[in-house]
Amino acid sequence: MAQILVIGAGLAGCTVAKQLADHGSSVILIEKSHHIGGKVINYGCKAIEQCQNCGVCLTGKLWQNVSDHPRIQIMFNTIIEDVTGKQGDFTVSIKRNDPDKSPEYLLLYNITYIAVCTGFENQPNNKSSHLHIEGTAGIITGSQIEEIMLNRTSTVLFEKTPENIAFIQCVGSRDQNENGLYCSRVCCSYSTRAAKVTQQYYPECKITFFYMELQNVESGNYYAGLQKLGIEFIECRPLKITGGNPVILEYDEPGKGIKTDSFDFIIFSEGIRAGTDNDRIAEILNLDQDKNGFLHNLNTDSGIYITGCVKSPMKIDETHSDAISTANKIILSF
Repeated sequence: MAQILVIGAGLAGCTVAKQLADHGSSVILIEKSHHIGGKVINYGCKAIEQCQNCGVCLTGKLWQNVSDHPRIQIMFNTIIEDVTGKQGDFTVSIKRNDPDKSPEYLLLYNITYIAVCTGFENQPNNKSSHLHIEGTAGIITGSQIEEIMLNRTSTVLFEKTPENIAFIQCVGSRDQNENGLYCSRVCCSYSTRAAKVTQQYYPECKITFFYMELQNVESGNYYAGLQKLGIEFIECRPLKITGGNPVILEYDEPGKGIKTDSFDFIIFSEGIRAGTDNDRIAEILNLDQDKNGFLHNLNTDSGIYITGCVKSPMKIDETHSDAISTANKIILSF
């Protein structure tokens, strides 16, 4: 029976682990935190009167199925330290950081394959070379809006009823000083879906998007549909945000000059950044990194596989599909 090490217990890692375990493999799933599910476990469904295809429902009972699977051993607070050997017979050194004990170093023998599924970091929402930010009151991050979507009730979304909300796109993205010239591809989809949920709860709330460019979310003229709902789009980069009640936003609107508006909330649409541990993982596993820090494996016969957002920004459905594809590649290599 193949014994496979999966590094990272987020959406990609759990999907790979379950697919391989269901096929009969023995899986060791290591996770640096104290829980499985990664970031996606805190994402909320964005269905309104009908499904908005946000992808959250793809997780289904995944977390419970992985936790209960008899062929999956989960090791929390654990990171990879070193790897020796070759495909079919890796020896992996791991470190367990139990908060109540001294660090424990262990060796895993006879590992057939290794799957790297360590995910991503959110781009810092308070750092930008073009946007000056003073204070945090009234500012909601992309991660926080996801949790708001997760915890909403049938009648309550925000604690207070907002009259106007601004979404700021590309915060930390398209910024050379922040090592984020690329598009994260996910921000337009989750933020516009969150806006539609917000409008359903608060039909009188004015919602404005400030953006550099917009990525296609669904087929057809998606943004024209949002504009018909009364959502406004202003193509510009904001200059300054002052947190408070209300939040003050200063921006340079093309053709109209510098303007200042106030909002009950401003939501930063966080992008995807390469994991902070990618340099170390690349060195241990002899992997390549692109200029943005994402991991790639040019040696297809190494027995090491990379899947999910550790290799590039992906939406939930893309991560899920990529993880299944990776699991199938491993199964075909048996």
